[in-house]
Amino acid sequence: MKKILVIEDEDNIRENISDALSLNDFEIYTAANGVEGVRLAKQVNPDLILCDIMMPLMDGYGVLNAIKSDEESSLTPFIFISAKHNHDDIRRGMNLGASDYLIKPFSLQDLLKMVESKLEDAERKVKIYFDKQKDIIEQYGLIQMHEINTPMNGILTSVSLLQEMEIQNNSKEAAELLQIINHSSKRLQRSLSNIFFYKQLKDGKYVFYSEKIRETSIKVTLENKSKKYQRSADLITLVDIDLIEFDRKLLMVLITELLDNAFKFTKENDQILFRLLKIENAVEIKIQHKNRNNFEVEEFKNSRPYMQFKKEKFEQAGIGLGLSIIKLIVKQYDLNFNYEIDQDNNALFTLIIPEKTH
Repeated sequence: MKKILVIEDEDNIRENISDALSLNDFEIYTAANGVEGVRLAKQVNPDLILCDIMMPLMDGYGVLNAIKSDEESSLTPFIFISAKHNHDDIRRGMNLGASDYLIKPFSLQDLLKMVESKLEDAERKVKIYFDKQKDIIEQYGLIQMHEINTPMNGILTSVSLLQEMEIQNNSKEAAELLQIINHSSKRLQRSLSNIFFYKQLKDGKYVFYSEKIRETSIKVTLENKSKKYQRSADLITLVDIDLIEFDRKLLMVLITELLDNAFKFTKENDQILFRLLKIENAVEIKIQHKNRNNFEVEEFKNSRPYMQFKKEKFEQAGIGLGLSIIKLIVKQYDLNFNYEIDQDNNALFTLIIPEKTH
């Protein structure tokens, strides 16, 4: 049964939508404001989201920003429902990544038709995605089987133990195993996703889509990444730009891959400085942190796909594709990327994105 999240502050509209969709065999979750909607989206992982624009605490645009900035929910179909019938509002919603728009008042027939259409589109995309992943695993599976087997074994072993604990009703230990399953699943998902994305870039099959990305989206991405490593206090950020016009996925990949390395190769209480500023005809991103493992500039320049830095000395999670993905993006879209070590042995990454890159 497909799960649909309805975010709407007007009780009667929310209830009418919920009732209509429930009668058509959908599992419905509802939220009366944007903040509750974002929290619920993370909790239930819906297959589709219906969201009003004008709401208290957080409007629909803020909800969409939060959803699209989260890697796990970024592909979830998102439909705006609103009394606003203004082309600027519609364009803004589409630029932020909305799948479609329903103008109030709308018929329940129109609602069902749109919901079913967007769910079918999403299913097709998922099938294509996993078919391609299967092909990629066949091509690259022998390269990094250890990285794939390790989280998979964590999942399977934990599931087996959970089944035994269900009989014994030991909820505390079961909760800990569920946490392991969650972590292992995300690690495996990230590895497969990076393999697919790298091949897509290398084969020239990625379609660049330029859009206006707001400061809030970038800040949410930074916050999520630091929370993942439980090091929010270590990340010092300066984002001084209203928006950047670029491909949303590529920008978020560039930022998250650089930050992943920064967190992996530093320790708790090491400061990581992130700065995103507008410079002449471009946007500049700088990330600085301690070079604890004494990586050299030449290692950075000579890095290759599926090759981790000093793997024989430092055991790291990952398959060694992050930097290669960054380099491919930089090369294909004429960006400027530099790595240097300063006199205090700090690693400094500088990424410059010219305006109107396409």
